[in-house]
This record gives sequence, C-alpha cells and structure tokens, in this order.
Amino acid sequence: MNDRNRPVTRSGDDVYLHLLKAITDQRLLPGTKLTEFSLVETFGIARRGVAAALTRLAWEKLVTILPNRGAFVAAPNAEEARDIFLARSAIEAGTIEAIARRADPLAIAAMEQNVAEEAACRKSGKTRDAIRLSGGFHLVIAQHSGSPILAEQVRLLVARTSLVIGLFENESGLSCWHDHHLELVDHCRHGRVEAAVAEMKAHIEELQASVALDRRRPTSFDLSEVFAQ
Repeated sequence: MNDRNRPVTRSGDDVYLHLLKAITDQRLLPGTKLTEFSLVETFGIARRGVAAALTRLAWEKLVTILPNRGAFVAAPNAEEARDIFLARSAIEAGTIEAIARRADPLAIAAMEQNVAEEAACRKSGKTRDAIRLSGGFHLVIAQHSGSPILAEQVRLLVARTSLVIGLFENESGLSCWHDHHLELVDHCRHGRVEAAVAEMKAHIEELQASVALDRRRPTSFDLSEVFAQ
C-alpha cells in the first residue's frame, strides 16, 4: 500500500472509523488478526493512534485483545450471537415504536431512501453495499427515534451482527430482510404502532433464524486489500 491508495487517516479516530466500517461491511472477518505494524503501514499513522483505535473497539466488543497474542476481530460464539439478537429485538422494538407513533415524515423519507438505495445495489449486484445499507436501515430508525443512547446501542449491535453473519453460514441472502424493511416503512407511514413493533421483532427473529450457528465459515484476508482505495 502507498500514499495513492492508502485510506485518508489523520488520527486514531479515523483508524477507528475505518475499522468499524470494514467490520460492519463484512470486509474484516471475525478472527482476523490486527497487528499494530500492519495497521501502521496500512493507515500511515503512529502506533499510538492505532492502539487507541483498537482499545476503543475492544471496549465495544468488536475486537478482542489477548495478552501476548495481539488484537483480533471479535468472533462471537453461538450463545453471544443469540444474546445480540435478543438485545436487538428489545431495543429496536422501542426505536420503531417511536417512529411509528409519530408517523415522522422525515424518518419515513430517510427509511424510504435507504430501501431504494439497497434495492438498486441488489439489482446491480453490489452485494457488500446492499449489506451495508441493510444494516444502515436500522441505524436510520435509531437515529430518528429521539434517543441518542438507543441509537448508539443499535449502531454497536448492528456491527456485532455483521460479525455473526460473517462468522456463520447464512442461507437466506438479503431478499427477505429487504421485504421486511418495506413493510416497516408502510407501518410507520400509517402509524400502525403495534404492527410495526411486531414486524420488527419478526424481522430480527428471521435474521437470527437465517444464521446457522452450528456452521462456521473459513476466514482469510489481506489487510492491504481491505482498505485499498
């Protein structure tokens, strides 16, 4: 990697955001070793900034730091994966309720835009962009819920869900998740609060059911390719 294709990085916060986005987009797979030397080379930043980013990600349970072994992208086990989905169901029932109760036109417009962009990506075969937008749909809801605390929790849970989906076999693809999103938009537009909450819970349950928690995927990566522009 050189200055022409190195991601723009000015601080440890930028390293954190690049790593978070790569995890959420499933470009960095669970179990990937994140050596400080490789990250310094990849981002062209001092080790202090890299260490700060890794510490923050570890606190958020997106990275695991093992004594004498280094940092690795977190690899949730099946029990942790179930807890992640359970937490999402509880929290996102609240965020969608807030949108549907107000039938907030700004929130609904943002949701519709996300759905349209995801559909366009799926149609053109841009799978990774579609995955990013699929998770982003839930972030849009959380960001318009009126609770910054819930929005932050959803952001982290969506990233951790990406780890689960990247680690275990997923048999359903993206189509059914996208269909749930359309139905959620419709419920919110018409103020159907109970239907929106039930739809969100069913959506999270279906997402969990689509992941085979007894089958792990093999993982491999090239750090320089992950972040090359």
